[in-house]
Amino acid sequence: MRIIRCLCVAFLLLRVVGRAHGQSPSLFLSEEDFKARQQLAQHETWAHDSLRALIQEADDFPHAYKTRFGVADAAPPPEGGQWLHWYACPETGTPLQFHPPDQNICPETGKNFTGYPYDHVVYQLRNDALAEAAVALGLAFRFTHKEEYAQKAAGILKDYARVYPTYALHDNYGKAGPNGAKAYSQTLDESIWLIKIAWTYDLIRGTNALSTAEKQEIEDKVLRASAAMVSKAHKEPTYNIQSWINGALAAVGFTLNDKALIREAIDGPIGFRYQMHHFVTEGFWAEGAWGYQFYAMRPLTMTAQMAARKGIDLWKQEPNLSALFHSPLGVLLPDGRLPAFNDSGSVDLYEQAYLYEVAYAATSDPALLPVLEHRARSNREAFLFGAEHLPHTVEPKLTSTVFPEAGYATLRSPSNDLTVVMKFGPHGGAHGHFDKLNFVLFANGQTLAVDPGTYPYGLPIHREWDSMTVAHNTISVDQQRQDAATGKLLNWRAGDGWTAVSADAGPVYTMAHLRRTMLLTPNYVLILDECESVDGQAHTFDWAYHNAGMESLVSSLQMKPSTLSTANGYQHLGNSNEGITSKAIAVRFISQTADVHEPVSNSTPATYRSNDALQPRSKVQSSNIELNLQMLSAPATEVIIGDAPARGSKNPAPFVLVRRSGTSATFATLLTAADEQTSGTTRKITFKQTARGKYQVEGPGFSDIFSAGESFNLQHRVE
Repeated sequence: MRIIRCLCVAFLLLRVVGRAHGQSPSLFLSEEDFKARQQLAQHETWAHDSLRALIQEADDFPHAYKTRFGVADAAPPPEGGQWLHWYACPETGTPLQFHPPDQNICPETGKNFTGYPYDHVVYQLRNDALAEAAVALGLAFRFTHKEEYAQKAAGILKDYARVYPTYALHDNYGKAGPNGAKAYSQTLDESIWLIKIAWTYDLIRGTNALSTAEKQEIEDKVLRASAAMVSKAHKEPTYNIQSWINGALAAVGFTLNDKALIREAIDGPIGFRYQMHHFVTEGFWAEGAWGYQFYAMRPLTMTAQMAARKGIDLWKQEPNLSALFHSPLGVLLPDGRLPAFNDSGSVDLYEQAYLYEVAYAATSDPALLPVLEHRARSNREAFLFGAEHLPHTVEPKLTSTVFPEAGYATLRSPSNDLTVVMKFGPHGGAHGHFDKLNFVLFANGQTLAVDPGTYPYGLPIHREWDSMTVAHNTISVDQQRQDAATGKLLNWRAGDGWTAVSADAGPVYTMAHLRRTMLLTPNYVLILDECESVDGQAHTFDWAYHNAGMESLVSSLQMKPSTLSTANGYQHLGNSNEGITSKAIAVRFISQTADVHEPVSNSTPATYRSNDALQPRSKVQSSNIELNLQMLSAPATEVIIGDAPARGSKNPAPFVLVRRSGTSATFATLLTAADEQTSGTTRKITFKQTARGKYQVEGPGFSDIFSAGESFNLQHRVE
């Protein structure tokens, strides 16, 4: 009997071990999914090519890793990585280039930056590369059933089980801060890495590549340990970072069937549902930066994918997730880019097609199809998660629209590409800029009125310039930065061929009140700014405008070198000259395609994989684009012109700053844009204020009179 009992126990143990080694993947894809995707690759060329690229990536490891970093083996770095924002040329913000085995070169000067933190940024890149390779190897195993792939992936996981406990807690500044991590210097980056590590483990734990003891070590020393590390931080509205933390907790929770982690990720105090209810307004992410909206959408989408496999349909339960995919179309510029508001460059919407692949497969929402039609299905998400076939769709015509709560107004011409987007909504938290009533203007295939974009966060210019009021197309008072505030929509009307909007800046200054009205027609943009003192004292009001290209002062003005403030961004206005006038002001900007700077998003790549193939953007034929600025007169007006920083461009962006003082000030401005063929016509457009206080604009073939009172009205006459 004793022998029989022992044999029964042994048999049960073997069944448990056998079940563990036979465990099928379930985090993002099941065995059935892999079979279906393999069949897809047999009859769809795009899917076949994606699978072939995946296998090639797996075959290239570890040779590609060792070559890229100049190392002898594929072991993880000896210490945790550092912040990628340190890895830039101090003078320009251009990313450094790594030359193996140990050089960090500024491409503009050839200078080599060695030691801390530059070498430790390379440690971060090595962790990134290992996590990417691990996922590719795990996927390659599931598609081919070749054990060598599983063995290589297991080797990466076992290496981390060995070294991760030795990594010291450190933050972006090398301190053991609350938001620091171990493999990385912040919980954000470690969360991105942890999702990939958890997925790799899910893909290979059912193989013979890992023993029971090795799996336990990976679960305890890497997955659970890193989950505990990232979950300790950011128990407050930190927006995109918390989205990645939630995604990491969900990945570990679903992988290990840890209900507490799953609950924290989805239903916790700042979990997925909380973010959907509090961080999304009219489809716009709370940080007000397109780079960070898509950055957050990545882990939010991943969390929804993981939850769906366990029967939790977050797409249906939380409609704001789908709304995040819809909102970009509301402020999309004609070239497919989004405005470079807050801490973001100008994001190409169509390069986000990989995310729309996942969303469309989950929702079958036809509103997502126009984005997908602008890209070939060459991204890995299309192959792994996308619908087998995408129906053809007719791209909708973009029209003027306003988002009162999110605080954006998009004014579009119905007959050409003249477009303006103005922002007046919530500040955007830590990534917000102090630029209420700021706008960008697009015409003739280019963004002309530019937002400064954002330099790497580790550089002083990011703190001194990027978020400052004078860096934007808006108004500063007493050369001070605006306060963080939320503005208010006052009026909106879309008429026959024209659109007008009026907004209040909100409490951006304690001593003054700012209001901006904008009118757009196919021929021009009219801007009316009204500034009022609220403390009874006289103040200085600075109206700033930044445009791509070169600048020339058309008005006859005697200019001299100017002395500006040394704070609040003014210290970065260079080559400035000033003059005083009581007459109307005219400034002309000339730009070419090459002049227009389109800095990329300042958030680092963090997709399921970070090197998806993208279709090249069609180029606008190079030509001179002219922007003419006319401003109506006021006594003792100071005009300052010069250059301002422009990340992403070899040349600075010219600016004009118009300064008026008193207990109130009004700026009435007309902007007209033209190419080489139409510049002669637009130069004939005139602008004046009538005796009744209305604004009259006349040009070849038309005459308009605009009333900017409580009820907008435009009288348009064709001549």
